[in-house]
Amino acid sequence: MDIDISDNPFVQALAVSGTLSLFMIGMALGVMNIFATGKSPMPSSMILLIFAVLFIVGSVFFEMRGADQVGALIGGCVVSFAATLSIFSFFGGVELVRTGGLEALGWDKMVSALALCMIASMLLVKLLSYKMQTDYA
Repeated sequence: MDIDISDNPFVQALAVSGTLSLFMIGMALGVMNIFATGKSPMPSSMILLIFAVLFIVGSVFFEMRGADQVGALIGGCVVSFAATLSIFSFFGGVELVRTGGLEALGWDKMVSALALCMIASMLLVKLLSYKMQTDYA
């Protein structure tokens, strides 16, 4: 009995939704941790390196999609800022879980947050896939 995940839309949707929801919860916990402790979960040199790499990738992406140079640079900056902030806050959440700060919230709240994030991530994925289909149709 050989089950191929790529052929099962239910498993695909659950996997994408579950992964995105865990990332969302990690980001929310990270923001809480950063504001509570007031310290960075990663060195500033790593944050700058992540921003630089994402800025270059984002700028090239927008330039390849037809944006002019200024638009590509602005788009790359916005994308790299948002992605760096997301990564930064996610690692703050990982640090919170690693140091045992999760017990203060309780499992009931975490399961509820996971369920809400799964719903939100499924809506986000469907909205983005619809938007991509209408843009390229």
